[in-house]
Amino acid sequence: MRNYELEEKLQKLIEREGNVWVIGDVHGFSETLELLVQSLNLDEGDAVVILGDLIDRGPASAQVVNYVRRTESIYSIRGNHEQMMIQGFDERSFFMERSLDSRLWYHNGGNTTEASYLEFYGSEERASKEAASDVKWMETLATEIVLEDWRLVHAGYDQNQDVENQDEGIHMYARKQFLTSKNPIDPSRTILFGHTPTLKHLHKDDSRAGEVWYSDVKLDDGRPMAIGMDTCLYHGLDLPKVLSAFNLRTGRVVYQNLV
Repeated sequence: MRNYELEEKLQKLIEREGNVWVIGDVHGFSETLELLVQSLNLDEGDAVVILGDLIDRGPASAQVVNYVRRTESIYSIRGNHEQMMIQGFDERSFFMERSLDSRLWYHNGGNTTEASYLEFYGSEERASKEAASDVKWMETLATEIVLEDWRLVHAGYDQNQDVENQDEGIHMYARKQFLTSKNPIDPSRTILFGHTPTLKHLHKDDSRAGEVWYSDVKLDDGRPMAIGMDTCLYHGLDLPKVLSAFNLRTGRVVYQNLV
């Protein structure tokens, strides 16, 4: 699913030498997100795109969604955790009845999302109403953004299929079939993705914890095939917990430690 109007807006912004910043998985850490956005010193017309997984695991998912929905310059694509909330939330029972989908979501961070909605909105009735509104909004989110030189996606693509028109599930859940590719999946575009923490899974080096990952596979123009943006805020290791932003125009990376 694509949002062609948003793609056109972002492409024109880049062509006017504006700044489009791409941020990795937030996972319910609202203070860290807001501090990172503040540090970007956005000019009028600049934009931020978050690569999905706004929610779950961290303490303030409701606040993150509220902030993103109400900030004109910030956009998001849909990640697998938004998809789990779409499938697992039932406004009539809130979190009380556990269907298979709701149990799957609950045990993958939905429990913290439940708590954040109750805390942020103050009553079960209000929390349920706001959560239902947020679910409807999540259903409208694109699962990929395709620009002239870039693809933005939550998880990735299947190297064994044409990159165009792949299933939304692949966009939100791909891992091995994406990360093991020895050739560019899109020869014309670098793919920015989240979903897979760069710590352990990509760098496989504790000394690089909290750093953005760049694929060794190169496009013809020398750029990496893919850039991993999930520098991971929620792990339990005694290593940096970091949220990262990448500037599509300049290649600059800005880091914000967990607060």
